Amino acid sequence: MINEARVLSGARALVMSSNEGRTMRYKVRDGLAFCITGGRTIFLDVAADRYFGLRPEWDAAFRRYLEAQEDGAGIEPLLRGHILVTADEGEPFSQQAVILPARREVLAETGHLLNGRTLLFILAQLKAMLDLRFRRFDRIIFGIADRSQGLGVVGGDCPDLTEWGPIVSAFAASAPLRPRNTHCLTNSIAFMDMALSARLPAKLILGVSASPFSAHCWVQAGDTVLNDRLENISAFEPILAI
Repeated sequence: MINEARVLSGARALVMSSNEGRTMRYKVRDGLAFCITGGRTIFLDVAADRYFGLRPEWDAAFRRYLEAQEDGAGIEPLLRGHILVTADEGEPFSQQAVILPARREVLAETGHLLNGRTLLFILAQLKAMLDLRFRRFDRIIFGIADRSQGLGVVGGDCPDLTEWGPIVSAFAASAPLRPRNTHCLTNSIAFMDMALSARLPAKLILGVSASPFSAHCWVQAGDTVLNDRLENISAFEPILAI
């Protein structure tokens, strides 16, 4: 997500202004994800592990530039704030990942007994807890992205749900024994760990809601939510997909 190797999609860099006959191009700086929800733009600074918004006039200017409707007037505050930076020819305006809207969920099989996979989920949860406590957030995100790329695992548009049944059931069965089992980020990092170990394609999704501000995290394959319910994520707009 952060460097060119992690670019999943993006529009062309927008032409913002001209200086001495030379066209200037701008992009969202690396490490900054964004989405528009509730009539405002929300940003996630991955390195700082921080969500933030802009002043209303800056927000309006950013969205005008995003839509390429103006020629650069008012861009200075966005440049001073390092929201936008100069871009080379051909660089995308942003490095946003495209994620399909969630339309389905996988229900866990009832009566699933504890087995080796459920015990591995407990260990994965403990590892996720330690990582979130002692490692930088961007290093955790990079690790997931690098591991996915190293295994050749990418989020498929048409997941084979029969493959996910045992994983989802083990996740549900292990819940009473997993510490912090209601913490969405810990749960989702642990779930991604297990999915990648099984070489199953999925994406870790971070989403936000603007009014009032809140954030949520889940794992998704194609249009299918794997470790949560549709009703729990419907209020959140994806801001980052790994």
